[in-house]
Amino acid sequence: MKDIKLTEADKKFLASINAGNANERLSRLMTAWGIAVDGQAAADVKRIKIGTIKEAMKFTLKEFTVQPGQSIEIIFENPDAMQHNMVITKPGMLEKVGRAGDAMMKDTKGADKNYVPALAEVLFSTPLVNPGQNYTLRFKAPANTGDYPFVCTFPGHWSIMNGVMKVRN
Repeated sequence: MKDIKLTEADKKFLASINAGNANERLSRLMTAWGIAVDGQAAADVKRIKIGTIKEAMKFTLKEFTVQPGQSIEIIFENPDAMQHNMVITKPGMLEKVGRAGDAMMKDTKGADKNYVPALAEVLFSTPLVNPGQNYTLRFKAPANTGDYPFVCTFPGHWSIMNGVMKVRN
């Protein structure tokens, strides 16, 4: 096999394709080719891998812990047969946000909005992630300690598909 030689323009193009929604296979190729992904997690970023459990409507993690103000990168993987999202809410707002997600089923543009309610209680969210795909969510953890629920707000999922991001010093 010939050695692959990429121009700087090729490298920038590949990095732009992968930015914000890292594709695992493309990321591996880029690493093998020595391409740094723009926005790739720095050493001080806490990486958390979380996914969905096939045919169970559950996340692979029920909880995880971060520090206040810490840079976070959640790699959200969806091996399930249906779409899911991940929404992180203010403490104590799981039910309010979950019920608002359910109500979006009546909204003809609910899917276009990724079933993420437009509420101040929603802090961070992924779009709907299709089966077999993943999404990288980057954010700074809240400055205040507490238990911040995360939930799939696809209608009907929130009551069993949820967990807690614990912000602790």
